[in-house]
Amino acid sequence: MEIKYPTIEARTRILQAAAEVIRQEGAMALTLDAVARGAGVSKGGLLYHFPSKDALVQGLLEYQLDTFEESLRASGLPFAEAYVKLGSYDGSRGLLLGMLAALALNPSLLEVVRERWQRWYARIPQNPDVMVAILATDGIFMTDVLKLGVPEGDYKRKVLQRMLELAGG
Repeated sequence: MEIKYPTIEARTRILQAAAEVIRQEGAMALTLDAVARGAGVSKGGLLYHFPSKDALVQGLLEYQLDTFEESLRASGLPFAEAYVKLGSYDGSRGLLLGMLAALALNPSLLEVVRERWQRWYARIPQNPDVMVAILATDGIFMTDVLKLGVPEGDYKRKVLQRMLELAGG
């Protein structure tokens, strides 16, 4: 009899299924049963990787942060320039708005976000212009996530170019 063990692939499928539930139905619809169904795993298989709903939400949050961090590294740019260039828009297709709702339901998960931002901000040169560019990036990002009306077109390009100049690029 062959024993099958859960794989990294299953963990990724679970995270992708959780992201889809949040995108399609919102954070309140995130249940372990819905995610297990979407990932094509048993509930026990899901629980092997994520022993609770909070662990699943934390795993999804960390996965999103890790993905962004990896894109910063892979860009080959100095940290501040990469942060401004890659961090000024929400490429999550609505996932992060749902994640904000999940964070509101479980404020302890904010520690994951705070720790990551503190680590990123520690890498920023002690230069007020660079910090202005980083904070503007975070502002544009949150404006995009919350659909508050990010500048568009040529104006947005000019704003982002100025932020890159401030960041050193």
